[in-house]
Amino acid sequence: MHRALAVFVLLLAACGPIGVPERTFTFGSSASPSAAGTAAPAAWRRVADITTPRSEVAAAVFRGVVYVVGGFGGGNIAETYVADKWSAAPRYPITVDHAMAAGVDTTGTPGLYVFGGNVNGVSVARSFRLFGDQGWREIAPMPAPRSQAAAVAIGSRIYVVGGAQGDRLVSPTYVYDTASDRWTTAASIPTPRDHLAAAAIDGRVCAVGGRKLSLLQNLAVFECYDPAADAWRSMPDAPTARGGLGAATIGSRMFVAGGEQPLGTFKEVDIFDSATGKWTRGPDLPTSRHGLGVLSVGSTLYVMSGGPTPGSSQIAVCEALDVR
Repeated sequence: MHRALAVFVLLLAACGPIGVPERTFTFGSSASPSAAGTAAPAAWRRVADITTPRSEVAAAVFRGVVYVVGGFGGGNIAETYVADKWSAAPRYPITVDHAMAAGVDTTGTPGLYVFGGNVNGVSVARSFRLFGDQGWREIAPMPAPRSQAAAVAIGSRIYVVGGAQGDRLVSPTYVYDTASDRWTTAASIPTPRDHLAAAAIDGRVCAVGGRKLSLLQNLAVFECYDPAADAWRSMPDAPTARGGLGAATIGSRMFVAGGEQPLGTFKEVDIFDSATGKWTRGPDLPTSRHGLGVLSVGSTLYVMSGGPTPGSSQIAVCEALDVR
């Protein structure tokens, strides 16, 4: 986080730009509209507060359980959320923030995977897997250190996109094969950026938002990677330019929430539907924040912890949206 901007924490929090009209785009030739993709979501509700408030977290879902790892205020703490209750998980082997996480529960080696992040302000390549009573086990490190990126699992592979190493943006896409514990490098993301979010839609890795190493350079860029073609495709920009955001998919829709700018954090929730190719505006977050965990379990979207003001603030509030 750019601490030089901490002075802005004292300013009144301001919202980002108001949503824009719907933008139409055809997402792949196989996409087809569905009733689930057009129904309006319900209202946000408060769920159990996280035990350890933190921001700039690594968060993922594995076998229906939400995991939140590390972050400012969290260090090496890992916690799980299920049935509206938080519990302690085995301590992460290193104290880290801005790491990336993904859960794999198909072929390969199932487990919760956490990659890179910052240790004492320095990007690292070290990576770990958590599975049942085996605890954390170190796996092959990424090809190079990276933090402030996004990780997405498709099948037995995990794709790490965007991010930074120190004061330099990185563009190669790293692909981790959970079955062989090996890394390969795929096509570079067209728009290098840090503090971005990504989620899987229709077998593609879709990266949204982020920034150019500064809260003053937030982006609305939306790009998707097709593993079969090893190629990225430009998509219509998201309605809200922001970094420090999160994203998760429910059905054909990707929900984008959170983020920060110099004057405050974002309440806007933007939704992209791959079946219709349109961006729409969802119900505002009751508690705006950045550096958060945005995850989905079934048809429920969760927003976990994060920072209510720009910089290294933390909040315990967690909220959920039951999507119809």
